[in-house]
Amino acid sequence: MQTHHLRRWLRFVWLYGRGKTPWDSGIVPPEIVAWIAQAESAGIPPGRALDLGCGTGTTSVYLAAHGWQTVGVDFVPQAIRRARRKASEQGLNGRVTFRRADVSHPAFLQHEGGFNLVIDVGCLHGLTPDQRSAYAGHLIRLTEPGAIFLLYAFLPGPSRDGRRQIGIDMAELNSRLGPAFEIIANVQGEDTTITRPSAWITLQRSETTS
Repeated sequence: MQTHHLRRWLRFVWLYGRGKTPWDSGIVPPEIVAWIAQAESAGIPPGRALDLGCGTGTTSVYLAAHGWQTVGVDFVPQAIRRARRKASEQGLNGRVTFRRADVSHPAFLQHEGGFNLVIDVGCLHGLTPDQRSAYAGHLIRLTEPGAIFLLYAFLPGPSRDGRRQIGIDMAELNSRLGPAFEIIANVQGEDTTITRPSAWITLQRSETTS
């Protein structure tokens, strides 16, 4: 495991172990709730959903409760254990699966595919350039033509310790995912509890698989 990735993994393991997880609000982002409501109103049937960086599974469980066959992925073992417990408590074990996995690993979800909806709330923007390249390749491989990718990300800026840049912008998204994915919406974040610029970005998979 690369030094940066190992450090990041250890940090999240420590934070979950100490209960210092302010991002784990237990609330499904309203942007996701709105998208599901619009899909239901439009008569779009639930399909297969992938929740990247799922944490304790709040969004994954919500998708499963709305009929989506869902796979939630996170690299922190404590988060996955809590997510599985949450799904079990709501009787959704048959509709949602949780995997502890690294989104940038070469064998990531090697035997999966056919996802119609992918959600990433805060995973991609924290990866290194090499990890982002691997992530992009997996995303393209795992999605069906026409699939929707709902991404929440910080925009470019220094990390808290000032040692590196984090965040991602539209030019990089186009560079890494185009022409397989097209950006169809870009809404600047409005969360006043976050002190850095962010955005909700909606992308759609090309209807061709090439």
